[in-house]
Amino acid sequence: MENETQNTNESTVIQFCPKGNVLVVAEQSLGQIQPVTFELLGAGRILADKMEKELHCVILGYNLGDLPNQLIHYGADVVYVADDEALQYYRTLPYRRVLIDLLESLPEPPHTMLLGSSTTGRDLAPRIAAHFETGLTADCTELDIGPYEHKSKVDPSKLGLYPNCLYAIRPSFGESLKARILGPWKNPQMATTRPGVMIPLKPNSARSGKINSVKVNLDPADLRLVVSETVKEATSGLKLTEAEVIVSGGYGLGSKDGFEMLEELAACFNNSAIGASRKVVDLGWIPYQNQVGQTGKTVRPKLYIACGISGAIQHRVGMSKSNIIIAINKDIDAPIFKFAHQGIVGDIYQIVPELILQFKAMHSTSNLGGKSIVGSR
Repeated sequence: MENETQNTNESTVIQFCPKGNVLVVAEQSLGQIQPVTFELLGAGRILADKMEKELHCVILGYNLGDLPNQLIHYGADVVYVADDEALQYYRTLPYRRVLIDLLESLPEPPHTMLLGSSTTGRDLAPRIAAHFETGLTADCTELDIGPYEHKSKVDPSKLGLYPNCLYAIRPSFGESLKARILGPWKNPQMATTRPGVMIPLKPNSARSGKINSVKVNLDPADLRLVVSETVKEATSGLKLTEAEVIVSGGYGLGSKDGFEMLEELAACFNNSAIGASRKVVDLGWIPYQNQVGQTGKTVRPKLYIACGISGAIQHRVGMSKSNIIIAINKDIDAPIFKFAHQGIVGDIYQIVPELILQFKAMHSTSNLGGKSIVGSR
């Protein structure tokens, strides 16, 4: 699709990209909307409001029931619903077909299209981008809308000012820099975002919106893969991404036995979980699902207690947005002390047992739970 141009004077060319809305691709599993979808709606709402456009959302599945209304309560203006038995379980080709058909049926393509950097989103997003020959930025940690002036003369047809451009921002060079990636040449401008980094809106049951049914027309070739069974992973305790308090351990613990002490500390709080750095996961001290960081989970708890973690940038990117960060490390020069809100320099095996005693005493004398102990920054 070619962009219209307008010469406002001899030196200025304003490129007018198609002015579509913001579209979020919802993710649901076994009848439950995944948390990353609510985060995407929160980010998408901000982008849509900046452009004075609507926030649209599409959800695919079977027997979706009240899920479309939940999406409206979390910020969507319009929800497209593809409800068909063939979409009960995620499969690449059927989902790809339905989304492509939907986008091609719209009066104009969305300005911005957002998916989660989940297993599903990472599989689906590039296939949509490839079909429409548009850009895709993966694993974003920030999103914004703003003007961009293209001055490179390699392709003269692209010279000019783009008033509304998606700024897809993600860490680069080992998480040491932020890269702003722009691709205003063609819509939809696409991005996937890391789970846990965007802030969802508070649900509002009074919000109203439109719900539109989507026709599902699949080709037999789309159904070559058959899902015979879905097995949910059996996990104990609270998920990292849902915990209000996370106690994390690193190589400074000295051995995997140190996590027993951290579990006792975590037990002093309600809604708590155990986290870990990549190094101790690689050593087999704790399972991968406990890993926080670039190649693990991104978390945003009310309280994050880092024990024996140096604070390398790969770990920082996964927890730096925690409301309160307390670092315990015997190395006074550990990088984590540069961004922690409170730091304790000393031996973990002396400090943590004392913290456990203090928190237990607070709980017994004041009947304080985890939510009461943890304050707001």
